[in-house]
Amino acid sequence: MSLLVPSESFRLLSGALRTFTVRCDSGRTKFCAFCPSCGTRIYHQIIDAVLSVKPGTLDDTSWLSPAAHYWTKSKQPWVPVPDGAQCFSDDG
Repeated sequence: MSLLVPSESFRLLSGALRTFTVRCDSGRTKFCAFCPSCGTRIYHQIIDAVLSVKPGTLDDTSWLSPAAHYWTKSKQPWVPVPDGAQCFSDDG
């Protein structure tokens, strides 16, 4: 699950993150930040102005509701996708 957030709206409340970069299949570079203690990914960034925050790391997730499902072609068979949900397969 990912939550798109404007970069300037993100604030880490405590600690420090470690980072690494990876080359995406598209050729773009993805910047990844994670907790150095447990290894949990906190966010990814491909576009300078937007972070893809991993919402499971938020203190309160009760307000979250998925707007769309991506990469559904390669999803695990046990992952349910609700009827009528907006979906995007791996190939666009």
